[in-house]
Order: sequence, then structure tokens, then C-alpha cells
Amino acid sequence: MEYATLFPLDRICGRWKSRGKSPPVRVYREGHTYRIALAYRWGAVLTATLYRNGQGTWAELPERVQVAYDEENERLVLASEGVYVRDCMEYEY
Repeated sequence: MEYATLFPLDRICGRWKSRGKSPPVRVYREGHTYRIALAYRWGAVLTATLYRNGQGTWAELPERVQVAYDEENERLVLASEGVYVRDCMEYEY
């Protein structure tokens, strides 16, 4: 698997689930900004803006967390949480 650190953010929009114990993730567009939300079991939702520069993609969750994407295998990686796969289930947070 090859993970890219620079990629079009619209490709990762949607819901993602971890195969481990990390919280589910939702990536979405809000105006001209892309946002990421992590939903924890106790009801808390941590939301942050996604940023990109020539070195990569990251979010401040609350510290800087690198984000990578494997488009071929549909895998999203958050450096602090691990590997995610797309989630087709419908739920709100």
C-alpha cells in the first residue's frame, strides 16, 4: 500500500471506520473548508479543519495529526488513530 500525503480532499469526504478501537471519522466540506470529525463513544465529537501545504495534509486534533490516503485501496490514515476504511452505514454526528 502506498499512502499519499497530498491528495484532493474531496476524495476522502464521507464516513470512515477503524478496524481497531479508534473513533469513527467523518470528513466533509463546509463552505470552502474541509473538516474532519471524530465521534467518541461517550458522545463527544472532536471537529477540526483539514490543512495542506507542500509537505502534507494534517488536522489540529488538538495537536497536529498527519493525514494520508491510499486511493487504490480506499484507506485513510490518521497518524494518531491508525488505518480507516470507508463506512457505508448511515448515522449522524
